[in-house]
Amino acid sequence: MNNKIVVIITALVVLNILALYSIRPYGYNFSSMLRIAENEKEGVVPEYFQKGFVVFTDGGGYDGQYYYYASMDPLIRNGLYKNPFRQQRVLYPLVSRALSFGDVSLLPLAMYATNIVAVVFGMYFFILIIGQFGLSPAWSLLYGLSPATIMTVQYSLPSPLSMALIIAAVYFYMVRENIWTATAIFALAFLTREDTVMVLAPLVLWDFQMKRSFKRGAVLIASLVPFLIWQYYVASRLGSLATVASSSVINPVPFAGIVGFLKTLTFGGVKQTLRELSAVVVFVYFMAVAIAVLLALKKKRHLFYYVTLAYCVLSVFTVPSQWDNFNGLLRMFYGLFPFLVLSYAIEKNIALKYCAVFIAGLTFLTAIRIVFISPVFPFKVW
Repeated sequence: MNNKIVVIITALVVLNILALYSIRPYGYNFSSMLRIAENEKEGVVPEYFQKGFVVFTDGGGYDGQYYYYASMDPLIRNGLYKNPFRQQRVLYPLVSRALSFGDVSLLPLAMYATNIVAVVFGMYFFILIIGQFGLSPAWSLLYGLSPATIMTVQYSLPSPLSMALIIAAVYFYMVRENIWTATAIFALAFLTREDTVMVLAPLVLWDFQMKRSFKRGAVLIASLVPFLIWQYYVASRLGSLATVASSSVINPVPFAGIVGFLKTLTFGGVKQTLRELSAVVVFVYFMAVAIAVLLALKKKRHLFYYVTLAYCVLSVFTVPSQWDNFNGLLRMFYGLFPFLVLSYAIEKNIALKYCAVFIAGLTFLTAIRIVFISPVFPFKVW
């Protein structure tokens, strides 16, 4: 069997096993991946609670429920769900709704299937890119089974679709040298998650350094146009701009977030201690990656270095609340994992190799968290 297929199937088997294990306490009900809560600070839409759905009665709510709400009304016709921050990420709800074939009771399964298919396509294009640098397809597992992939699939979030689109766009830009197709795919990525800018901004800089063309930069930046149009539409329907909320995870003071988090550490029971130490490990890791990339940049400039370093810099300005959330933390830095592997591919730098391989350690911690640490929350079947 083709090595590419074997690697992708391996990732899918592990992803599905972990995802199914995570919903085992809830009778393997796929709606439990949505993490719908009866009481949630960002708003509850009981009109969208469906018969047979798992609803959490005390804790357990998470962001997947908001994308489910958006999937119920992706074009904001009814306006029951009024959060512009979530509604701006329209592509994932639209694709999920299409895959439900008009039966909204199938949305939990459709959202899960959307992400699984996204991982397949993302790994496919990723393998094509690293093949240009002589890396084995097996290296794609550090993307396909990265902690961010596992957790965002498990919680029905739009990140796998966003990252697959970003990787596809980079493939068409770098391997096929088709800037127009890359721009079109970036436009779709922005409609999935606005933090696609973490890749587009370094790409525009890199492109100008290589081509010295303002026209090419304008073409790439044009990928923002559909996103801006959709922003206007969301604001017209819901009365506020989504981008305001998008900036809430950033603190303009460097290191204020991690320092603020460290001040809150209590080290109670074993689970709490492991949870808090995991965030410290992640921060130290990000700083190690930043140093390795900076050293590599002294020898050679490259797009992959720029993107990886951008994510490391983002960690320096991340607010304390994100450091207190292992799930949210690693998915916020999803792009670091594939682009770190791509950074190693450039010149086979030994420091970057060790940093990339460490992703496997974080994946192991994620699996341990799912199997042994993640709590079972009170729930009822609607």
